[in-house]
Amino acid sequence: MILRPLCTLLLLLILPVTIASLGYQWHWNWFPLLDLNEIPALLAYSLTLTISKLGIALTLIALSLLTLLRWRRRSGQLVVFFFCLMGALGSAFITKSIAKEYFKEPRPYVVWLAEKGRLADSADFYAQLPLIRERWVADGVKDMSDQQVPSWLKRHWQDEVSYSFPSGHSIAAMTMASFYCLLLLYRQRSPWLVGGLAVWAVAVCYSRLLLGLHWPADILASSVLGVFFGTLGAWTFIYWDKQALDSSEP
Repeated sequence: MILRPLCTLLLLLILPVTIASLGYQWHWNWFPLLDLNEIPALLAYSLTLTISKLGIALTLIALSLLTLLRWRRRSGQLVVFFFCLMGALGSAFITKSIAKEYFKEPRPYVVWLAEKGRLADSADFYAQLPLIRERWVADGVKDMSDQQVPSWLKRHWQDEVSYSFPSGHSIAAMTMASFYCLLLLYRQRSPWLVGGLAVWAVAVCYSRLLLGLHWPADILASSVLGVFFGTLGAWTFIYWDKQALDSSEP
């Protein structure tokens, strides 16, 4: 029952992100690719904001309401749904945090600023405490014009001074997308809704590339992990839903 939706999910979520890694192997540099002061870069930033602290809360509420709309009601349903969702996201967050400290991969914008002589070597940069890294980034970009790096991106870079691999935004978006998409497919809801959710998650991944926050390998690994955790959480809720349905039947 879950195999066909899972294959659909892999096609919608993993395949498009794989293209980014293939392009990188062909020496396609995702950053700096956009004119950072133009509308496309601002649109990429707006996608990133959907996974910010406030953005992710609003996104989760909206997607949960859409998913549970017209779902058959069961006693304890919201509690089980919440724990399945938070379990998936929590597992993704813990995995991401451990992996960052293990792999210690520098971010693309850090390498780019170092190449321009505006930042210390990445090894020296990451040897510092986060507060010092933030100050170094602020000092490195403060005299760059908004045509080179707009003020909103300067602030975002200062907030993102941790390691690159894997991508926290990407793993969160993919966990959410796979979790909700599987539930929507299970309930045979609108394919347009499923497709739109998949496009959003993939677009979030690509926004991280275009803004210089991550490498293609980061978002690909994050996508695989996100789909795994999201699928596990969705499968757990579907299993509970089926068991509750069977127990309610005479």
